[in-house]
Amino acid sequence: MTHSSLLSKFAATIFLINCAYVFAETETKPSATAWYSIEYIVFENNPLSNQPLEVWSKEPFQMPIDAIDLEPLFRNKAFSLLNTNQQQLHGVYRRLEKLSSYTPIAHGGWIQPLKKKGKLNNVKITHQTGAHRLEGTLTFHRGRFLHLNVDLQLSEMFPLPINNGYVTNNVIQPATLYRLKETRRIKTSQSNYFDHPRFGVLAIVEKINPPNASTSSSQAVKEQQ
Repeated sequence: MTHSSLLSKFAATIFLINCAYVFAETETKPSATAWYSIEYIVFENNPLSNQPLEVWSKEPFQMPIDAIDLEPLFRNKAFSLLNTNQQQLHGVYRRLEKLSSYTPIAHGGWIQPLKKKGKLNNVKITHQTGAHRLEGTLTFHRGRFLHLNVDLQLSEMFPLPINNGYVTNNVIQPATLYRLKETRRIKTSQSNYFDHPRFGVLAIVEKINPPNASTSSSQAVKEQQ
C-alpha cells in the first residue's frame, strides 16, 4: 500500500469520526431556548345596518384548565405583561379608534421563552367592554416554524327582563356568540392578521434578549427596536 493511499484512508477515517461526533452532539444537545414578546390588538368589524352577520358559534369556547394568567407583577419573568412603553401597536390602536368600520376591544401582550417542540402554553385572554365580552386563548409555539394559535370568542350580551311576580329585573344574558379559531405560521417583526366577519386580531412577535436581574424585559424589547 502506497504512502498516499494510507494518507487517504486516514483522512477518510478522521472525516467519518468527526461526522459521527457532530451528529451525536446534534442529537444530544438540548434545543436552545429563545425569548419573544407577543403583542396583540382585538377589534370589532362594525357591520352596516343592513348587513347580516353569520353566527360562527357551533362549539362555544371552553377555557382550558391549564390556561396561563398573565403576571402583571414580575416584569422579568416568563408570561409577564408587556409595559405600555414596550408595546408597538399604539399607533394602530389609535387609527382603529378613528375609523367607523372598526372598534378596538383589547390591546395587550406578554413575553415568554420558547423551545422547539416545547409544551404548548395557552395564554388566557379576557376583556369586558360594554355589552361585549371577549374570552379565549392565544398560544405562541414553535415546531419547524413559529406559529400563533388564536381561539377567541366574542359574546354580545343583552338585558333579559325577568318578572318574579313583584318586580321586573334585567338579567344580562349572552345573545350571540362569535368564535375565531385559527392557527397560522408567523414571522417576527411582521404584522399578522387573523380575520373573522365579526372581529379580527392583529398580532406582532419580536425576538428579544432573555430578561435577567440586570436587564428588565422593557430593556430587552427596546434593544430589539
